[in-house]
Parts: sequence; C-alpha cells; structure tokens
Amino acid sequence: MEELPGSNGCFVCDGTGENPRSLRLKIFWDEGERKSVIPFVPEASWCGFEGFTHGGILTAICDDAMAWAARKGTGVWSVTANLSVRFLRSVKAGSSYEAHGFLARRDGKKLHTQAVIRDSGGKPCVEAKAVFVEVPEERLFGKKG
Repeated sequence: MEELPGSNGCFVCDGTGENPRSLRLKIFWDEGERKSVIPFVPEASWCGFEGFTHGGILTAICDDAMAWAARKGTGVWSVTANLSVRFLRSVKAGSSYEAHGFLARRDGKKLHTQAVIRDSGGKPCVEAKAVFVEVPEERLFGKKG
C-alpha cells in the first residue's frame, strides 16, 4: 500500500505539526482494491461519552477516507458537498479500527463516495456516504505562475 502525504493543517491527517490538534492519522492507498485505508486506535481524548469515540471525530475520519478515495480515484481535488453517516456499533477508545474509503461513481464534477469503519474483527461500526464536488486546483492553492 502507498502511504499518502496527508494535507498540511488537516484535522485528521496533518503530519507536519502545522495543526497541533490534528489526529495525525496516516492514510494509505490500496491500488489493488481501489480504496483508501486509515488504521487508527482512538485515544481517550477523542471521546464524547466516557470510553466511546465522539461521532464527530468518526465522521471526520470517514470524510477524509472518502476525500482521498475521490482524489486517488480521479486525480482531481474535491470538497465535500453533502455527507450522511450511520453509527452501527460503538467505537471504543484503545481498540483498533480501520476506515476504508471508496469512489463509487463519477457524475460530471460530482464524485459519489462511500466509507466504512470496521473493528479488528471486521464488523462494521460506522457507514458513510458523501458527494464531493471537483474543485480546480488553482481555486484551492491559488494561481500558478
């Protein structure tokens, strides 16, 4: 699997230290299965209710998994237009999980994605779907030249 660079300042994947509150998760691309992979062990500081990972953090992890699946699947940058999440099982601090993101289909500038977070036994804990919208690189990073 290819380790992806992450995004400077990102809440989920900044590894540069630019965002001191980043989760600093590593993101990988599985070319054979055409999916992003984010392994993680939630820390106690990620919890909403004692011992249970906050749903907002789980949603952010799914969002990054889908964003990177869209990026690697199309070669273009995109941003989240809408997102829905289903919480199926609790995600407990100190246990191992993996988030997987997939590009389901492309419809013009709309990129339809899916994500799932599974526990170490392979049981789904969180499922997400989102639509991302392609954004020209110069709008994200400024004009080149």
